[in-house]
Amino acid sequence: MVILDRPYISELMLKYLSDNDIPVLNNDFARECSTRYKLNLMNDEKFKQEFLKTGKLYTTSENALEWIYVNLPEHDIVKKIQLLKDKAAFRQKLQPLYPEFFYKELSFEDLVAYKDKEIKYPLVLKPAVGFLSLGVYTIYTKDDFDEAIAEIQKNEQKWSENFPAAVIKKSCYILEEYIPGKEYAVDFYYDEAGNPVILNIFTHKFASCSDVSDRVYYTSKEIIEQYKLAFEEFFQKANTYLGLKDFPVHAEIRMHNGRVYPIEFNPMRFAGLSSTDVAYYAYGIITVDYFLHNKKPDFANILANKGNLLYSLILLDKADKNIPCRAFDYEKICQSFKKVLALRKIDNPALDVFGFVFAETAMNDEQELDYILKSDLREFYKEAVPVK
Repeated sequence: MVILDRPYISELMLKYLSDNDIPVLNNDFARECSTRYKLNLMNDEKFKQEFLKTGKLYTTSENALEWIYVNLPEHDIVKKIQLLKDKAAFRQKLQPLYPEFFYKELSFEDLVAYKDKEIKYPLVLKPAVGFLSLGVYTIYTKDDFDEAIAEIQKNEQKWSENFPAAVIKKSCYILEEYIPGKEYAVDFYYDEAGNPVILNIFTHKFASCSDVSDRVYYTSKEIIEQYKLAFEEFFQKANTYLGLKDFPVHAEIRMHNGRVYPIEFNPMRFAGLSSTDVAYYAYGIITVDYFLHNKKPDFANILANKGNLLYSLILLDKADKNIPCRAFDYEKICQSFKKVLALRKIDNPALDVFGFVFAETAMNDEQELDYILKSDLREFYKEAVPVK
């Protein structure tokens, strides 16, 4: 069972839902999609009753969480979603695993006062409830703290206009110690027994130590073989405190000195804006299908011929949301990569992105990822199209 919602859903996902007659909630966004694909639409009550029988539910966007809150208010799934969405509550729940870890939840007013205290840097500042990298700041000095607060004041109104309260919680922030080490994103689900099933592992590639953007992620045979067991063990330990079953998660974690540290667990979905589809282009895995039908990837066979290759998703973010997508040269951006697997154009004024590129890169050609990571993308704007 799937809830589709704005701002975006891939054609790959829609085709899968159509071809397999998967139950889909009949909402405005799903009806728009059904003009292109035949979908098995169910009204609110039928969809609710079907979920209560099957216990399996997947959402393509965090905007869909509002329906769950309204229609299943007494169900345990609401408590689980709220626990993962609230980063402070999530930290508190896992505190027995990390008793020394510093974090603090603050209102915006308290945050302004707190910056003048004696603080041990570096720190990370982010909304207590958030999405993507909205409002996330790495803070090394008091000047960084001042700049972050100024940015928050400038952007809070924009965030609240573009995302519902279930996605972004205004004026409530978490300040926590900076976790060093390489960052990974993992699409996985907890099965009916509460055991983790990993579907893909990405490395989050950054341009610098202060970069918090979502520009480049990649997966590979080497990454999965090196970290799958360690991450499964961590997710199993974490679930002794979280108690999740039949539950999809997009987790962001870091490895430091051989230890796994959670950044956040995003509930009821895998990688956002359908970027979980990189698992299909890399390994032939449609992640939602594996979750809905309790499948486990046979990585021993899947990875057999994947050595020395990286499979990337590149977010084509806008410097300004008012830049129209017609101003972007998609053909030129594709020429920056030796092998493009798919190009996704996203012409949505509510999102600060032009789209995604999915690419296959040989390990000895990783410089093409380094280049695009550091580019401001202005070189790919069409000169003939005015940028407002």
